[in-house]
Amino acid sequence: MKCDLTTILVLSFAFFVLSTWALGRYDVPLSTWQPNGGEIFYVDFGSAKYVSAIYVLVRNGSINFDVYTGHPGSWDLKSSVSMERYYRWDNVSIDEETQFIRFAFTASNRAEITEISALGGNGQKIVINTVKGENCDDAGPMKLVDEQEKVECPPTYQSRTYFDEIYYVRTAEDYLDLREPYEWTHPPLGKLILAGGILFFGYSPFGWRIVEVLLATLMIPLIYLLGEKMFGTWIGAFAAAFLLVFDFMHFTMARIATLDTFVVFFSLVSQFFFFAYLKNVLSQGWQTTTRPLLLSIVFFSLAFSTKWSALFGFLGQMFILLVLRLRELPGFNSCTERARGFFSRPFLSVVVFLAIGAGIYLFTYLPYIMVGHTQVQVFRMQWYMYNYHSTLVATHPFSSQWWTWPLMTRPMWFYVSDLPGGNVSTIVSMGNPAVWWVGLVSIALVTAEGLRRKNYVCLFIATAFLFQWLPYALVSRTSFLYYFYFNVPFLILANVYFINKYWNTRYGKVVGLLYLTVVAILFMAFYPVISGLPVPSYWRDALQWFASWKF
Repeated sequence: MKCDLTTILVLSFAFFVLSTWALGRYDVPLSTWQPNGGEIFYVDFGSAKYVSAIYVLVRNGSINFDVYTGHPGSWDLKSSVSMERYYRWDNVSIDEETQFIRFAFTASNRAEITEISALGGNGQKIVINTVKGENCDDAGPMKLVDEQEKVECPPTYQSRTYFDEIYYVRTAEDYLDLREPYEWTHPPLGKLILAGGILFFGYSPFGWRIVEVLLATLMIPLIYLLGEKMFGTWIGAFAAAFLLVFDFMHFTMARIATLDTFVVFFSLVSQFFFFAYLKNVLSQGWQTTTRPLLLSIVFFSLAFSTKWSALFGFLGQMFILLVLRLRELPGFNSCTERARGFFSRPFLSVVVFLAIGAGIYLFTYLPYIMVGHTQVQVFRMQWYMYNYHSTLVATHPFSSQWWTWPLMTRPMWFYVSDLPGGNVSTIVSMGNPAVWWVGLVSIALVTAEGLRRKNYVCLFIATAFLFQWLPYALVSRTSFLYYFYFNVPFLILANVYFINKYWNTRYGKVVGLLYLTVVAILFMAFYPVISGLPVPSYWRDALQWFASWKF
């Protein structure tokens, strides 16, 4: 017990430290100015300086403006800019020596601008001395330079939203302010959790990402306990947690404020309790307590209340129960006995538990109702969500086919920023090759061993994996590699099955330790491109092993 606790604490702490390092800035500019369109002002650097670029942080809305260089009375148009963003920095190239930069706003659609900043030729922030309005009061534009000490220049992912954060963080803020939620294509729970993080930790990149890190960290002891329950050994538990700590996708998805870490966490908890119930049924029969089954369905409902894709794993659980029940039917003498046997315990319990789960799902819509919607509109929203996903026709340069996911032929590129000095900050979502590619072979072997030896652990791993993967063959809409995140724990458990099986053989310990070492080394090598850590571009380029690996 003490060994287990120590192992869990060490691995969880290691993952938490790795994940929170440079997660996002905590203190960021928040005061805003809302131009109506037509305002003109210029910034004064105090003396002529070489300006590489000017950066504008758009808090919300869309804005059009012209940028000029020169001096009062003599301006040269540098660029005409259109921005539509949610808490994101954009830059306008200047590339000349100037003391003044002029902004002339031509249109504004509920735009809120938070801050502007200037980058010098040495890659350092230029202090903006003063702001002068030409046809407007100075007080408004001065709000754009009142938090210069909080500005990261050049900006990176640490001081802005990136990828789908623009939808989910914005919606979380809407819920906090009791406004109409911006993003409605998924159920509310994940966005409500993000809102809780913002409420507790503050509105900042750190505040809206840290809850993801916390739940991803909790997955480490969770898979440790699942590995221990499955394999009954310390090495089985340790290896499962170790591989999850050093999987790329688990790390990257923990550091972005989207819904995927939440749904995978709840789904894995559901699978943990379902496996506990399955193990009890196989050893004690159907009369065993259904409490683990209740907890499994409760956590499934939480996952389903985050993303509907959690349904696939739940169907796998029900498939296992169905197979177990069907195996017993030939032992009954009549159709009546077979029907009675089929619908006996735990059939009624499952129905009751699903009713509880439905109540949980509907309860997550309470904030949606508080905004001003009715229960009827909540039910209509389910159809709108289904219709959106089933009819969506879209393309994306980093979409990928379901069958390519275990092979990682098309990693999901989230973010990139070219930085001074030939450095780059980039974030890609992909798997650890040593976990995923070996795991694909292990899944095939685990499936074969489960069928040949009727090994329920192998069959559970294979069923969960296949049910959470193969249904995507029927999904026609654009899909992405990170949809495969559900299956990362089961790739890991398939690998661990063989580590555990051969650990005490002559070469098993050596091969197992060598494999775990390779996993950790690959994580360290790829750490810059899965975390956004600025590195020389040649480091990034060296990790693009295939032509389709673009990040």
